[in-house]
Amino acid sequence: MYKKKDVIITGFALFAMLFGAGNLIFPPMVGFINGNEWSLATLGFILTGAGFPLLAIFTSAFAGKDLDSFAERVSPKFAKFFNIALILSIGPLLALPRTGATAFEMIFSKDISNYNTYKIIFIIIFFGVSLLFSLKSSKVVDRVGAILTPILLIVLALIIFKGVFFPIGESISLTKELPPFKYGFLNGYQTMDTLAAIVFSDIILKSIRKDKNLSEKQEFSFLIQTSIIAIGGLAIVYGGLGFIGSTVTNILPSGTGSVDLLTSIVKLLLGNFGKIILAICVTGACITTAIGLTATVADYFSDLTKISYEKLAIITTIISIIFAMFGVDIIIKLAVPVLVFLYPIAIALIFLNILKNKIKNDNIFLGTVIGAGIISSFEALQAIGLKLSFLDSLFSNLPFDSLGLAWVCPAILTGIIFKFIPKK
Repeated sequence: MYKKKDVIITGFALFAMLFGAGNLIFPPMVGFINGNEWSLATLGFILTGAGFPLLAIFTSAFAGKDLDSFAERVSPKFAKFFNIALILSIGPLLALPRTGATAFEMIFSKDISNYNTYKIIFIIIFFGVSLLFSLKSSKVVDRVGAILTPILLIVLALIIFKGVFFPIGESISLTKELPPFKYGFLNGYQTMDTLAAIVFSDIILKSIRKDKNLSEKQEFSFLIQTSIIAIGGLAIVYGGLGFIGSTVTNILPSGTGSVDLLTSIVKLLLGNFGKIILAICVTGACITTAIGLTATVADYFSDLTKISYEKLAIITTIISIIFAMFGVDIIIKLAVPVLVFLYPIAIALIFLNILKNKIKNDNIFLGTVIGAGIISSFEALQAIGLKLSFLDSLFSNLPFDSLGLAWVCPAILTGIIFKFIPKK
């Protein structure tokens, strides 16, 4: 059996695992872009930024003994391909370089002289430290995280309290390119928490089971309660930051970048001192995340390719340094087509795994993924600016397109069609 104290402690630990720099810089932008319709946009963001990651933890943790089990019923080759895409996305191509770029932009203003020189030096040092710790296991990283995470949460609580009860400005009506819910839903992809949760589910579940001898029923109950705490915490943070972002729409220029928006808000609310403390805490969170991601990428590809862990960690670090030089806003733009393609497939697999015991024919898995993949491929092409007028009008009429869920009905339809293909 377990105590309520265990539930609370583990709930906050799960919150900390899911919460990173990306969870901090994107919610204010969601409010900033959507103005007085911030609440609907933030709801969409919460769904993809908190709801799906927790579903991913449930399903992938119980899907099987390893990462391949999550997508293996589509086909073993697809599972490998999908896992490589996940690892590269949360690793050296997107999430990992973003940690270094975010840390740099939180500390250094773009107005300083020799900005690019400082960027090169900082990012090389940042990823050099990350590589050093990823090559040699040390408790220093855990201790740094144990100190900085509570401070970060305190600063965050101050920002949200002051920003909500003493608003900087007023939420105003704005002209929008996308419906608010769809904007928030798609921007929730940028946290990459759903993809990370699939990869880290085993680690997360082990931390929940640690020092506890629970039956399967107790374990599920424990996981539900801790998840409510974690998702509740994330929802409060996203809601608070989304609202605060909406209150500066008539104060800050419309082209403000994600990191600049956050730092400007903190400066307006807590002054320069608050901005400095937040920058230190976020940098600490970024470097601990970078260490974990470097180790994850090197470990996975070491098993896959038989190349040494050390060589792969160095290669991962070099690639991350190169991509980090582009800056946060460019990395975000590069991430859009990749995430628009991967997320619908990942979400479809989450729900397929929820129903896995009721689905006897593996072709349903295959058909559903094909349906989701066709639509997400088209949306990825749209994201890189490739417009096909005939297909644009066709896909824009799909059900739930205004919610960012145009792929749902095609995925269900192809899943049903493939049900009638013999199991073998």
